[in-house]
Amino acid sequence: MKLGDREVEAEVESDGEGLRVNLGDGWRSLGLKRLGSTPRFALMIDGRTVDVLAKESPGRIEVLIGGVTYVVSTARPRKGRVAAAAEDEDDAHFENGVWSLRSPQTGSVVDIRVSVGASVEPGTVLMVVEAMKMQNELRSRVAGTVSSIKVERGQRVETGAVLLEVAAPTG
Repeated sequence: MKLGDREVEAEVESDGEGLRVNLGDGWRSLGLKRLGSTPRFALMIDGRTVDVLAKESPGRIEVLIGGVTYVVSTARPRKGRVAAAAEDEDDAHFENGVWSLRSPQTGSVVDIRVSVGASVEPGTVLMVVEAMKMQNELRSRVAGTVSSIKVERGQRVETGAVLLEVAAPTG
C-alpha cells in the first residue's frame, strides 16, 4: 500500500471481534461498518470513528478519507465477477508472446516507472495514470521484459489505449 510518498506493507489479522493492522509502527484495532448499500463506511481506528468512501476494483481499493485518496493494492485480488472479468480482459491483451497494458480509463500519464528492457514480475508498478484527480497505479499482470513504451509522461490517453508492452520470457 502507498501512504503519501512511501510504500508500506500492512499486516492484517483478526482479533475475534474485528481486525488488527500493523503498518510498521505498531498494531492498531480496526472496525469497518458499511453504511447501507452505499460506498460510505464508518472506520473505527483505536476507538475513533472516521467517515470513509471506498471503491473496489480488481487488485485494489481506492479509499477517500478527509479529502485525500489512498490507493491500496491487494496482494490477492478477490475472484468475484469484477476480478474474473478483469483477468479475462487481460488475457485478451496477450498476443504472440507479448502482453499489452491498456489504459483502464481516460486520463493523463503522470509517471512511467519502468524503461524498455526492464524485467518485471506480476504486480510490478509500470506507470501511473491520473483520472478525475485520482492517481491509479497500473501493474503488470505477467512476468517478462518491457519491450516498448507507447506513451510519454504528461500524455492524455483514452480508455483501452495501449500504454506499453511486455514480452514473455524466452527459453
